[in-house]
Amino acid sequence: MKEIIINDNHLLDSDIEKEVVRVKGLIINSHGKILLAHNNNTFQFPGGHLDEGEDMNECITREIVEETGIHVILKEEPFLCIKTYDNDYFGTGKKVLNSIYYYRFFTDELPNFEETHYDELELATEFDLFYIPFVDLKNFLQKCIEDEKIDPNIGREMIHVVEIYNEIYNTK
Repeated sequence: MKEIIINDNHLLDSDIEKEVVRVKGLIINSHGKILLAHNNNTFQFPGGHLDEGEDMNECITREIVEETGIHVILKEEPFLCIKTYDNDYFGTGKKVLNSIYYYRFFTDELPNFEETHYDELELATEFDLFYIPFVDLKNFLQKCIEDEKIDPNIGREMIHVVEIYNEIYNTK
């Protein structure tokens, strides 16, 4: 697994007040299309937060079902972890280590909205799912950043994930 550490504020581990662990899934079908979520006026890979007492593998399969209704089979460990030391986590003033683990899944199972379980924010902001060709993802995200249709930080992070994915798995 490749690990990237972002620590622009030069925080020490001893400075960290809380650690947040999230998982994200790149869900790709046999037609080379990737499933994206659109929520809260931005795009993202399906996934979410690790619950207390839950391991990451349980978390990713649970989150994928909750957000897509797809029952994925975990065959691989995460291919990437991005750890960000944040001096002011979402404006709270807290020093947080935010770790996001990225998995990949291959399935032709389609989203099943009868199986999803959205939280209040997801329901309030019209959570939506759609497929785009994986080869177009980077350009799609760059255009969304230019057109202000995605949070630029999330967009740049997703582009970085795509670039690392392509590097690790020798794809384009």
